[in-house]
Amino acid sequence: MDKDFLLKTYGACWDAEAGPWNTSLANKYLEYMFAKFYEENFPVPPGAAVCNIGIGAGYWDRYLSYCLNGGTLTSIDIQEICCRQLKEGLENERNPNPVRIIHSNVMLLDELAGQFDIVTLVGSARRESGLHEEILSKAISFLKPGGSLYYQSLDEGETEEWVTAFCARNAVRKEMYLLDTAYNIRAQYWKLTKA
Repeated sequence: MDKDFLLKTYGACWDAEAGPWNTSLANKYLEYMFAKFYEENFPVPPGAAVCNIGIGAGYWDRYLSYCLNGGTLTSIDIQEICCRQLKEGLENERNPNPVRIIHSNVMLLDELAGQFDIVTLVGSARRESGLHEEILSKAISFLKPGGSLYYQSLDEGETEEWVTAFCARNAVRKEMYLLDTAYNIRAQYWKLTKA
């Protein structure tokens, strides 16, 4: 484990650019809502296979790793630094939960089709990818029949109607939707279940 790397990357979360947002009430509220929506709408069956697309700083992956109910977590990111930061952070924290980290473009991972009970795609991962319907379709392809996608969007231009139409085109059932505008941030939360 490279402690200098960990200190540097951890420090970047609290530097002059990222620190004001990461310590803000608005960010803390979003982190709370991510977890609240998950806990209220995604009961994790024993031994569940869970996947998160887009590691970022790794906070969400750490949270998911403690909600596994005897299952496994697969975390995917195209950026090597995000994968390395999560790997070394888990080691440093002595996180005992089974987390597989994949450094890859998620669009190339056809071998993961049909493997997961729950897939999450939260925050800015879809917007940053530049892929819109394609990345949601890929996330759905990772689900087992009856599996659910937790999709959370901060995209101002995205509408509930667009996601409803996506569901109709992709044999997906919209089970839950929440629009939250606290702190003047338009956050949308969906539970989408594969037929």
